[in-house]
Amino acid sequence: MAADQYDQKHDEKHDEKHQEKGVDEKYRRNPVGALSFAVLLVWLGVVLLLQNANVITVSDHVWAIFFWGGGGIIIAESILRLAVPRWRRSVMGSFIWGAIWLGVGFGLWFGTWDIIGPLILIAVGLAILVGRFTRRR
Repeated sequence: MAADQYDQKHDEKHDEKHQEKGVDEKYRRNPVGALSFAVLLVWLGVVLLLQNANVITVSDHVWAIFFWGGGGIIIAESILRLAVPRWRRSVMGSFIWGAIWLGVGFGLWFGTWDIIGPLILIAVGLAILVGRFTRRR
């Protein structure tokens, strides 16, 4: 009987928890993430429109421009998170992803990974070290 009551309470808590975390609730708690995702989609549309209008003619350059913009959007989100205490979270991962996106853009633009690839790895490693050894607030 006690096990039945436990299972029933556990199920009720589980249901309440999942009802609270609906899509709307996630966006209210993380408006910056939703905003940056939307801006990234708009950026993709703009870049593809520029390609279709023959403003950008080399296909690798299209994706390079998209990755540069995406990296900038990700880094801007991280800076916004640092600037607004209400939205503050760990941003090291976002900075790393932004650097990777920028590096991929450079690799696609120049068509070679001989220098860009190792530079991305060095930048990511340094970012991890700096994040690990800097004082947290």
